Amino acid sequence: MITIVPAILEKDITAFEEKLKKVWGIVKRVQMDIIDGKFAPIETVMPEILLNIDTIVDFEGQLMVDKPEEWVDRCAAAGMTALYGHVEKMEDRAKFIADTEAAGMKAGLAFDIDTPLDGLEEMINNLDGVLLMSVKAGSQGIQKFDERVLPKIKKVREMSEFVKIVVDGGLNVENIKKCLAAEWAQEIAEDEFNKSFLGMEFAVGSDLLNAENVEEELNRLENLGAV
Repeated sequence: MITIVPAILEKDITAFEEKLKKVWGIVKRVQMDIIDGKFAPIETVMPEILLNIDTIVDFEGQLMVDKPEEWVDRCAAAGMTALYGHVEKMEDRAKFIADTEAAGMKAGLAFDIDTPLDGLEEMINNLDGVLLMSVKAGSQGIQKFDERVLPKIKKVREMSEFVKIVVDGGLNVENIKKCLAAEWAQEIAEDEFNKSFLGMEFAVGSDLLNAENVEEELNRLENLGAV
């Protein structure tokens, strides 16, 4: 079974809560996309809203912000369990990783579709995960899946056999299969996809949350269209 993590990117609390209710009780984790208006020309809800939301799901944050290092404490205070900080506006990757882990959260680095993986190999063994955008960050629901992510998936897996790879953006069953095949740099037969299940996750926003039946679409993605 494929691991699908619903990704919510919203500008106001009401819309955020409406999307959260769609996956209430059917998922264990949700990715909260946080944009500060500097990384991209929109501003989303901030992590503090989680303090007023009564839910048992774990929240992971994708920080599309200026200086993600400075957001660690407020995300920890909001109860997040993991952070993926975008490297494009990060000044000190080592500090971000160390501070995130010291705050009791899992630490990961995120790379936009146009961002090379420079410097990743030196610290990949200190990471819980690497998030690779397969669309332009901050453009949820606007752009189509960008296949330039595929060689990046391969490159990350070559750096580490164990690090979790999270792909985010423009995902559907067909594109998830492409990512799984790219991870091991070969075409994988239908009955061999399970070799990749534990090493990859997929953050899915629009395709899942805008579906007529969210639970049915989640099952379809988790089972590669078999449902």
